[in-house]
Amino acid sequence: MTKREVYGILSKLHKLNVNYIWTSILFWAGKYKRALDYINKAFNENSNIDILCWKGILYYFLKDYNDAIYYLEKAERLDPKNFEIKYLLAEIFFDTAQIKKAEVRYRVLVGNEEYKTLGLYGIGSCLLKANRHLEALGFFKKALSYAELEFTPKILNKKGLCLMGLNNIEEARKCFEECIKIAPNDYSAQLNLALALGKLKKYKEAAVIYKNILNKTPHNIIAINNYASCLAACNEYDEALKYCNIGLAIDPSNPDLLINKGYCLYKLGHYNNSLECLNEAEKIVKDDIILTNNKALCLMALEKFDDALKLFDILLKNSYSDDLLLNKAYCLVKKGMYSEALTCLYGIKNEKLKNHLYFTLKGICFENLGDHDAAVESYNKSLIIAG
Repeated sequence: MTKREVYGILSKLHKLNVNYIWTSILFWAGKYKRALDYINKAFNENSNIDILCWKGILYYFLKDYNDAIYYLEKAERLDPKNFEIKYLLAEIFFDTAQIKKAEVRYRVLVGNEEYKTLGLYGIGSCLLKANRHLEALGFFKKALSYAELEFTPKILNKKGLCLMGLNNIEEARKCFEECIKIAPNDYSAQLNLALALGKLKKYKEAAVIYKNILNKTPHNIIAINNYASCLAACNEYDEALKYCNIGLAIDPSNPDLLINKGYCLYKLGHYNNSLECLNEAEKIVKDDIILTNNKALCLMALEKFDDALKLFDILLKNSYSDDLLLNKAYCLVKKGMYSEALTCLYGIKNEKLKNHLYFTLKGICFENLGDHDAAVESYNKSLIIAG
């Protein structure tokens, strides 16, 4: 919750007097502890709803969430039908990952005309947190039908995230673009749009957005990492590496940046440095598919085929991939395990991967297994593809 949102709610709860004005001044100045001390001295009673709400909010901004919830729940018990208090509690429960408790209160808010949009948006946000994308999408659509223009961008942004979760990337992109038209400075929507463009393999368009964000917020780690990823996808590995290093200077233990850097070093042929970087990332995150795959590629390039094969087998247990089968086949051929390599090659279904390397590996397998006609046929296909 922002200060503006909170103060808008609090202003509905109490009548204006000098004590509340002074508390408000301290609140807006960010002097939450002084405001809390003042309100404790100025008011002795703990049965006044206004005081309880102020205490709850001040504790919230002091990041003392248990006390914030304690005072707001006390206020809620005194006035169970007060929608302002239910909204404040719902927001704090959501912010502190108590999603079920948040959802209960958001659902109550839907019954109030003034809070209907906030309630629908809140329920959708809870469902989105639980990865229930289709259900969440329905609530965001309903929220849009009630929302005023100033609240519409927030809903559109979340609607776009639901569509991303449902793998409807093009529709998600439209949502983020619509959001940005209304709120051009919404960095969250800009990041999400760039992410959608990346998933659509429109890396140059995504890179432009990330660069614009970095021009305004140069220490934005997500934008730095994603910009580096886009540069790498455009084969600009030196520039991508530069941004990985910029990001790591800000956050040295960021696993995404370490993985990205490792990949760039691999593509630039610095295999040992790449492996060192990926090993550093592995200390922070375990069982990351991209990390494991990049590490396997490094080991393969360093001709450590046994170690590479172990990692490819781990990856294939978790997710079938033609790329993994082709790389595993390459390692097996290098180890002279031709029958096993052929089994991998026959398992590849993607016609696009039946390339020069694919037929060369098949030719080597057939040749070493004594099937010379099949070997010649595979080598010829390899030559035709190679041009």
